[in-house]
Amino acid sequence: MAFGTLRKPRAQMTALLLVALTSAAGTAYAAGHAVVTNASMTQSVDGSGTVDITYDLVSPHGACEVSAYLSKDNGATFPFLVSTASGDIGPGVTAGTSKTIVWQLATDYPDEDIPQAVVRVVADDRPGAMLSVGAGTFEMGRRDDGDDGLYGGSNELPRHNVTLDAYEISRYEATNAEYAAVLNWALAQDRLDNADGTPFTGVDDVYTQGERLLRLSHADCQVAFGQGQFYCKTRNGYFMVNHPVSYVSWYGAVAFCNWASEMDGLTPCYDLSTWALTVPYPDGYRLPTEAEWERAAAWDSGATPSHWIYGFQSDTIDLDRALYVLVFGVFINPLGLTSDPRSTPVGYYDGTSAFVNDSTPITTQDSPSPVGAYDMSGDMIEWVHDWYNGSYYSTSPASNPTGPASGTDRVIRGGNWRQTLGYQRTARRINTVPGTVSEDVGFRVARTP
Repeated sequence: MAFGTLRKPRAQMTALLLVALTSAAGTAYAAGHAVVTNASMTQSVDGSGTVDITYDLVSPHGACEVSAYLSKDNGATFPFLVSTASGDIGPGVTAGTSKTIVWQLATDYPDEDIPQAVVRVVADDRPGAMLSVGAGTFEMGRRDDGDDGLYGGSNELPRHNVTLDAYEISRYEATNAEYAAVLNWALAQDRLDNADGTPFTGVDDVYTQGERLLRLSHADCQVAFGQGQFYCKTRNGYFMVNHPVSYVSWYGAVAFCNWASEMDGLTPCYDLSTWALTVPYPDGYRLPTEAEWERAAAWDSGATPSHWIYGFQSDTIDLDRALYVLVFGVFINPLGLTSDPRSTPVGYYDGTSAFVNDSTPITTQDSPSPVGAYDMSGDMIEWVHDWYNGSYYSTSPASNPTGPASGTDRVIRGGNWRQTLGYQRTARRINTVPGTVSEDVGFRVARTP
């Protein structure tokens, strides 16, 4: 982090633009991943309003995406993304010392003095976001052996063949940073409401079209609102930008999909006045169908059997492969977080992250699903598109099923940080009302290219 006073340009008083700075090491989001250290900033004295931010970057996995956030309250919160900048920021930044960001402060914050300015630089070394899944047929439903046979339910049967068109699914669950960015866009577009339908004021939860999207008011929600912006919290020394978003409803996941689509110049997939999915699918983001989720988590035509029981190409589970609990109520909690959600950053189980559990050192194994998606068992359980019906597998269409036409509950898949191993299985089907907002429920996106 870089500290100092940022002043609006005063061409006739350039001596006042000198800034006394100290620097503090950034916090790695996980052991073995990219970390920023020795950050500092210097404001220009020529009245141009530019700020040079320098930092050192260690990145074991190669090039990173670097972002910078501004605090106006001496580092208590970081609501503001550094937007107008060039240099070693954005995607493709390689490791090294004396990396430099040139920030056009006068463009982002014209005519403003910021006496308690702190800038935090964050590096993300995760690879690309969307994964391609080819068209084909797979067998959906649980097996009869192993943990499927031991913990499986009748709603996971009968096994049946499903043919899917080609689609894409995100490598990671949606993060707090991604969700906050989409909410900030929606706020600027006047899409957000209070519970009573009036324009959003930041004093309660986030709504649109009469449905709650995010339980912002809960103390454990890792997205907050202040100084006119949504931002990510910091706790136990960790900046929550790369942790999966939680306290988000099915409606909140769907609204994210539509608004992220608009931000990326794609066609939204849902009508938010009815919450209906458009079929055939437009090219925007949507929630994966239950069949698409299970195909990405479990199916591996090169393996025997081809349907993995867990979402990381394995029929057994251990603490080095996924975030779950051995006994209900006794959390593994790799980062030592003192409040819920006791999540890990997305993609934490990649073979380089390490932690200690009950005095036992654990180094993670690289644990992607057969298509390359992470955390399809554990961390957060995930919303999918479909309405729930316990006997749906008996009548499901053989091609591109989207679930029952109606219902009271939506399907969630994949287990999470507070559930035991039986819930982490790729065939496990859990249902809950779409308005549920909880510390252990998140989502990932899909799209049809």
